[in-house]
Amino acid sequence: MRVTNNTMIDKAIRNVNGAFRRYISCQEKVASGRSINRLSDDPHGAARAVRLRSVLLGVEQYRRNAETAETAVRMYDDNLNKVGNILNRVRELVVRGATDSATPTEREAMAVEVHELFDELVHAGNASHLGAYMYAGYKTGGSPFEAVADTSDPGWPVKYVGDSGVNRVEVGPGLTLDTNLTGGQVFMGSGGGVNIFETVRQIEQHLDGSNVTELSGSDLSSLDESISHILKFRAELGGRGSRLELVINRLESDSVSVTELLSKTEDVDMAEAIMRFAEQGVVYQAALAAAAKSVQAGLLQYLK
Repeated sequence: MRVTNNTMIDKAIRNVNGAFRRYISCQEKVASGRSINRLSDDPHGAARAVRLRSVLLGVEQYRRNAETAETAVRMYDDNLNKVGNILNRVRELVVRGATDSATPTEREAMAVEVHELFDELVHAGNASHLGAYMYAGYKTGGSPFEAVADTSDPGWPVKYVGDSGVNRVEVGPGLTLDTNLTGGQVFMGSGGGVNIFETVRQIEQHLDGSNVTELSGSDLSSLDESISHILKFRAELGGRGSRLELVINRLESDSVSVTELLSKTEDVDMAEAIMRFAEQGVVYQAALAAAAKSVQAGLLQYLK
């Protein structure tokens, strides 16, 4: 008789434990908003959720990289817009100074302004963002351009002390984009082009010396080439910006899609979860009551 009672009590306790586990599981789902809180809840779903989270982390990193690159493109374009404005102002002075109506005194005044514009060009070349010099290549810790006063110095009028390092970011599997321009490319004419600093400094000298022949000839030609050079880089930046915009839109769409898949995989239907939680609460209370009766009946039987 005692064996039978013990068996009944053990069964009642197992029922209570099972009801309690289901009750706690439902409680966790309501509290977390997730249908999978541990691997045992749904091994297949949990593995899928892990994969989706990994994909989402990758997509978000690519998106951050692309947004960083997009910010860099805007900064370079803004900076080159200033450079273009400076060069256009220099051109206005060259055209005015090359006319016969301009007096030597007026040209000297123009030379003073060009000197100031030259300093602004150097300042633009030494632009920085968050402590990193934009045109320095990999040597972002120091100013890439140094003014040289000695006309006999091979580095006159400005020496480039940066390098040709190109920074790239990955914005997709196997897809990388350049995020910088180097000072050698933009200002010094490396890789084909014109030395903008030298052109402007020579214009200053020719204005100061009233050399109309040079102003109307080689100076104007070199200056127009410099302006076209800057416009070429701005066009290139525009292309990068357009491409990055497409990439960012695609990554944002991918992020939404993966997030939706992850939600379908692990998020719980809250209304159903609350209903099941309430149901399991009733079942648990019933199991407790049944267990209490079994223990009580067993105890009375034992006393008999």
